[in-house]
Amino acid sequence: MSSHPLTHHEIFTLVEPFTRRSRHVDLAASDRLERRLLFKPFDHGEDAAELSGVRETLLLENPKPDRFRLTRTLRRPDGLEADLVVEGSNPVDLLDHLESVDPRRHFREKRTYRIARSYRLESSTGGAVDAVSPTRLILTRGAAQVEGLTLTMKAQTGRGMPAELELHAEDGDTIALPEDMLAVIGWDWRRLNRLKACWKSTLRLRGKEPDRSRDAEVKLTRTVEHLAETLREPPARYHERLVAARWNVVFRRALPLLIGLGLIFGAPAIQFLELSDESLIRMLIFHSPPLLMVLFFSMKEMPRIEIPPFPKPLSASAWRDVPSSPPGEMPKTSTQDA
Repeated sequence: MSSHPLTHHEIFTLVEPFTRRSRHVDLAASDRLERRLLFKPFDHGEDAAELSGVRETLLLENPKPDRFRLTRTLRRPDGLEADLVVEGSNPVDLLDHLESVDPRRHFREKRTYRIARSYRLESSTGGAVDAVSPTRLILTRGAAQVEGLTLTMKAQTGRGMPAELELHAEDGDTIALPEDMLAVIGWDWRRLNRLKACWKSTLRLRGKEPDRSRDAEVKLTRTVEHLAETLREPPARYHERLVAARWNVVFRRALPLLIGLGLIFGAPAIQFLELSDESLIRMLIFHSPPLLMVLFFSMKEMPRIEIPPFPKPLSASAWRDVPSSPPGEMPKTSTQDA
């Protein structure tokens, strides 16, 4: 962090190119001590109908000497937000690169769901950007609203690590979801873990950047579409439609246990093998315990040894409990029912 606050001269110099593009600094909301300049928001809508009601805010930070960070935040009326962050040594170059990314790229909307995606814009080699360097978009975070639930995805969890998913319901929501709600989508999706405030899961992402980000975009959309389709139907249809996928999830969850049992019961059979003292197979068998330990601790996700429950039809008539009438109050009856 720079040691001194922003001077008025520095502020005027930094905001001058922004002002020429009708982006005016909000001095009251800025923080000179932290060297942070916040610009006044403006609303989209006239430039694109898809962005109607979307409010854009810019934040320019100077965390280190000769290093600036420009963040664009797009906020929808429903509360979904999407960020675009770019870092470099020249604020003018950062603004040029930021404006080259269409705000509509951040959002995807259908009748039953809405998705917001946040990115980091960096050079093709993974560093800060300048005026001439080619750039790439890296997905950092995703959020979606679907059937009364809010799904968030943290994509940048570390090299080779799975993305983290959280599924939140509104306060007072009585929705109940099975553990395999997401795992039935495919091998890269893991089971839902119910916590006090939300459900958590992980999602395996393949490849290196920028392929990892493209894979994350596709899988985020696929997850949201699966939730939208499933929650529109009664719970009974979930088991009828995905019974084969649910049994596949049981097999995947049982794999660590099956492999362990196979090693235990297969070990006595080694004595019946006729292997020479110089055999490669004999050497591998002799060193298998440390090799298995190295393999176990080098895995990105620790296997869970468990006996998974068998899938059963869901007996509830709806995903959410229907509120009953308070004591002493007659249930409401429509004119047609009467």
